[in-house]
Amino acid sequence: MTARTHGGTSAPSAPTAFVAVSVATVWTSPASPRPADRPALACPADIPRWLASMTLADRRDLTGSQATQTQALYGAEVRILTEQGDWAEVAVPGQPTPKNPLGYPGWVPRRQLAVSQEFAALREDLPSALVGKAPVTGLYGDAALTREEMRVSAGTRLPVLGQARGEPPSVQVATPGHGPKWLPARDVSICQPGSGIPPAGGASLVAFARLFLGLPYLWGGRSGFAFDCSGFTSAVYQVHGITIPRDADAQARHGGGRPVSADELLPGDLLFYAADHGSGHIYHVTMYAGGRQMIEAHDAATGVRITGADTGGNYWGARRFLHPGHGKYAA
Repeated sequence: MTARTHGGTSAPSAPTAFVAVSVATVWTSPASPRPADRPALACPADIPRWLASMTLADRRDLTGSQATQTQALYGAEVRILTEQGDWAEVAVPGQPTPKNPLGYPGWVPRRQLAVSQEFAALREDLPSALVGKAPVTGLYGDAALTREEMRVSAGTRLPVLGQARGEPPSVQVATPGHGPKWLPARDVSICQPGSGIPPAGGASLVAFARLFLGLPYLWGGRSGFAFDCSGFTSAVYQVHGITIPRDADAQARHGGGRPVSADELLPGDLLFYAADHGSGHIYHVTMYAGGRQMIEAHDAATGVRITGADTGGNYWGARRFLHPGHGKYAA
């Protein structure tokens, strides 16, 4: 996904809220959603129904109109910049962009946000459960995992309240406004407070990225339900402890990666594509998967796929965000 235009203004500080639905889609303006987008605007949001109800023309229209900007996951922090009726203009920390130093900007229905000082304190003080072993998983009302209440995405991170050693094992987590819930232990990693996620190597990134093969493409998508190209690469990296910019152009030019020649590619490297035979604006990014293959969220008609690594045509170049200390590479 290339960089999008947006009229939001930056601010030195802003009130904090938390995403209270499985996935909050961040829109370009309150006028952006179409009738077909109602499932994404509801509380609770129904992202699977939204995706299933859209035709290919609907998906292409989202891309052409650039109606969506990004997505934020359940429990994620957002900074409220302004409010307009039933909408809040927010910045999403953890999704760096040149557009706003507070995070990626756009508009979210206010009903999809919760303000909770208690949840904010728990996020600071307690270990967190990171969904990082499945594209999506259930959030349950009981330790036995029999009452699923919501499907949450990979990348969701919630404070840990306790653990149950039953079969299957489960982890009790705090939520923004819904009380204590439970996650399957098999789908999460526990991160200690004050410590980052240990960065992984390229082989781990690629193995995780493969879990999403076949998912649909969604302009602005950044969840285990659907992705756009740069939402895919930035989300895979972030689950593995490395934050890079949200958009393809910013990843290439402002992400801090170092250039890699086409004959030195290693798994986890990002490949970028630009208009005018690679000399113009960067519009696409993929991840090198090894064996002269790459994995990508391609377009509205294709989704997440593995294909041959393309280093011709509109190829702009590659960037490496990992270093030898980030686990092992596998060529």
